[in-house]
Amino acid sequence: MYFDYQEQQRQGATWSPTVDVCERSEEIVIFVEMPGVDRTDIQLNWNEGVLVISGLKRQRPSSQGVATYLCVERAYGHFRREISVNIPIDHTKAQAELKDGLLKIHLPKRGEPEITTIPIR
Repeated sequence: MYFDYQEQQRQGATWSPTVDVCERSEEIVIFVEMPGVDRTDIQLNWNEGVLVISGLKRQRPSSQGVATYLCVERAYGHFRREISVNIPIDHTKAQAELKDGLLKIHLPKRGEPEITTIPIR
């Protein structure tokens, strides 16, 4: 696995969600913390062995009317993570779910590649 943090900066990301990656016998599962991010603001793309997670975390207006913030520690804005997966993945069967601020991405492993014998003449 390879995580490209510098790519985030090149793509204008202003913050980065934290990620856990686990390998199971049939799949790779990626957990991404996304509190306060709407599913419609998240994009997942697979490009030649690289999972790209990008989107936007919007700052919500105060529901109590006009407010002056005294401290802002939560991050907002665009984000982008690239995770290179060096295990054969069947990306056509990949699935993702967002629940309680946690995005779970399931990347099923492809079956073992066939070993083909090449005759020598």
